Amino acid sequence: MVSLTTILAIIILVIDFAISIWNAYAGGYNIGILRKQENPSDFTKAVAWSGVGIAFTGITYVMLVVLSFVALFLGYIDTTTASAVLGFDQLVFGLLIIGFGLMITIQSILIAAQRKNIWSIVVAAFNTIIEIVNIFSYIATFQDSVQMVKGISGNRQDEQNLVILVILAILIGYFITHAAYKRGLKKAEGADIGQQGRRNTNPKLSKKI
Repeated sequence: MVSLTTILAIIILVIDFAISIWNAYAGGYNIGILRKQENPSDFTKAVAWSGVGIAFTGITYVMLVVLSFVALFLGYIDTTTASAVLGFDQLVFGLLIIGFGLMITIQSILIAAQRKNIWSIVVAAFNTIIEIVNIFSYIATFQDSVQMVKGISGNRQDEQNLVILVILAILIGYFITHAAYKRGLKKAEGADIGQQGRRNTNPKLSKKI
């Protein structure tokens, strides 16, 4: 019988995956709109690309979790290697999510301070709360994640399996992110540039059990 924890973990992974695809689409749209502007600020461009970055990172994060469990189920890796993959996932991609998310959070706070409407304030508050949760979660799990990765230290076969799974997750993450990004970019091509004033930053990626 599937435990409640497993069900919740699956639900969160699905939500993370869906939000990451939206981030890629919204990032492509925002970048497309910025290309129509004469002199967008470097910070605004950095935030738009951060949306794409957090999308790629989030999708890759989820795919690495899924691939590790599939490989474990099929017998290609053992539980020690699966744990090392999950630990590596949290250490590397979890940190990238925090980094990209910080840019988006700062932008949403600036928008809220400028517009002072309910929606922008709610978005800024949500992004801030999620960012804080991500940071504390990363700190709380850091030592465990390091130990999980160290569990395969010196085992060449396990280390190679980890690298293969990471490469596969990155490739899948890239192609999915690129497809969603291109759709957003194409949507922006037909958009009125006046809409840019009504655009908020990309939705913040929700993380994690």
